[in-house]
Amino acid sequence: MSHCLSESASIRGISSCWRKARIAARLILKRETERHWTQRDRKLACLLAEDEGVTNRLIDQAVKSLRARKKNGCSILDIIP
Repeated sequence: MSHCLSESASIRGISSCWRKARIAARLILKRETERHWTQRDRKLACLLAEDEGVTNRLIDQAVKSLRARKKNGCSILDIIP
């Protein structure tokens, strides 16, 4: 899993651990809105839980980032090419 994410992440300049933490955060937010996880979601959650680079702190930062983005719209970082 980390191989496929690291290639695309390096192109955009995003850490693969941060990218995976954002995926985990989206899963958490999906669960909080009482939407059920699919089989794919559960499998992905298991893979991300086993990844040492995806820490609780990083996931928490990603959750807060996604919530802020949803509340405030795009950030200044989205404007920079």
